[in-house]
Amino acid sequence: MSRALLLGFSQAAKSKEVRVFMVRGTDIGLKHIEAFSSILHNNNLPAPKHWESEVTNSTVPPFSDKLMMYHALMLINTAVGFYGAGMSVSMRKDLALQYQRVITETQVYAEDGANIMIHNGWMEQPPQADDRKELARV
Repeated sequence: MSRALLLGFSQAAKSKEVRVFMVRGTDIGLKHIEAFSSILHNNNLPAPKHWESEVTNSTVPPFSDKLMMYHALMLINTAVGFYGAGMSVSMRKDLALQYQRVITETQVYAEDGANIMIHNGWMEQPPQADDRKELARV
């Protein structure tokens, strides 16, 4: 579902930077779908259907770029939580390894999205830890 939302947002975003971010998310989402679908198929289990066919061809933005980025980042951060929950209850090493890989990739992507929001003034930079060595002039 998140891939379908990012696909729709990529068609409608005004900013090229936001469109590129959304397209990158659809690519990452496809990689994740393929990784977990292959595990299901290898175990003779069906994989869920894709939602991309539900995306219309509209290029009219339903929201501002700022709101689309906010929705995307909330969805991305929720996905990290779901992946973590999945990893915590899985007793299979192969799944835990996949979860770890996709969590890392998703967090890097989320950070890039946060930087886009900070750069455009849509979000303040989160508090950072003080650099104690710099303060001590070492």
